[in-house]
Amino acid sequence: MQTLMRDASAFYAAMPILINLVLSEAGGRGVQEHDRVVNLANRDNVPFEDFVGRFIDTADLVAGLALTTGKQRVLIAETLREIHRHVEGTLDNGDRYHAWNRDLWAWSWAGIIMPVLQAYEQLHGPQSPEFLEDAYIGALQLGDMIGIRGLPDTYAGGLEYWKNQWLPLAVAPGTGKFLLSLAYDVPLPAGASWIPKPVWNATLWPVRNLMRTSAFLLLEPQIQHLLGMRATRTQQLSIHMHRMIWRTAPRTLFRNLFGLFMDIRLRHGNNSWDRHYSPQALADYHQQVKDARGQGRPQPPRPSKRH
Repeated sequence: MQTLMRDASAFYAAMPILINLVLSEAGGRGVQEHDRVVNLANRDNVPFEDFVGRFIDTADLVAGLALTTGKQRVLIAETLREIHRHVEGTLDNGDRYHAWNRDLWAWSWAGIIMPVLQAYEQLHGPQSPEFLEDAYIGALQLGDMIGIRGLPDTYAGGLEYWKNQWLPLAVAPGTGKFLLSLAYDVPLPAGASWIPKPVWNATLWPVRNLMRTSAFLLLEPQIQHLLGMRATRTQQLSIHMHRMIWRTAPRTLFRNLFGLFMDIRLRHGNNSWDRHYSPQALADYHQQVKDARGQGRPQPPRPSKRH
């Protein structure tokens, strides 16, 4: 799995992962009710830097779990699990949901690992069954560290699970559509309403292009239909250009690009598990939730970079 996570193709997996995680009814509801950045009440007023911070937090935790070792990996695994402790509530039909629910937890992990595998194959070409099996098993071992249970033991079984169990539960497009919209219209930074939106979006065109292209490359056709995605001729040309660059450029150019980015983040970055998701911060949050429930008050929002 480290080979895939160090490869530049991992950049392409980021947007599809974010969308995948909110496509189930429970996953979408959990984000709408508990995520400080993209919950329904705030999403129209959240500045650019908060979206970036939320994205970096997710990338740091998922990639950090794959690329670190020893005590740091254990800490990241504990953080990933603990930040979802209080993501729970009630669905429209009255059923309770919890992020730690065995089936939802496994469904979410599959939504993370499959885009990583798919991105590598889409951009590097078909891989051997042995390579894919090894990468899949490595992902299962990482998942085991955060309590993932119930996914098939083989890559072939994983593909069957994806087709017959994962996709049928991807039925809630609301938050996914919102995340996809960020690839077309990016929020302005706080206090920067003076910047013309066309200028701002043009400045961020490379990032927006990567977000859109990765979504069209990696999201399943039925997911694209669910989200109302339609590839224009310009978008089809962009997909073709991305594939051409990957097929013609030396593989060494891409082999460790995401890994180098994460090495710098892990060595010099101010990572979330040392700050707002530190063991002490999460213990304090757990006590805040306990106190709020005991007093009949709403559950406080999770910690974040700005709060």
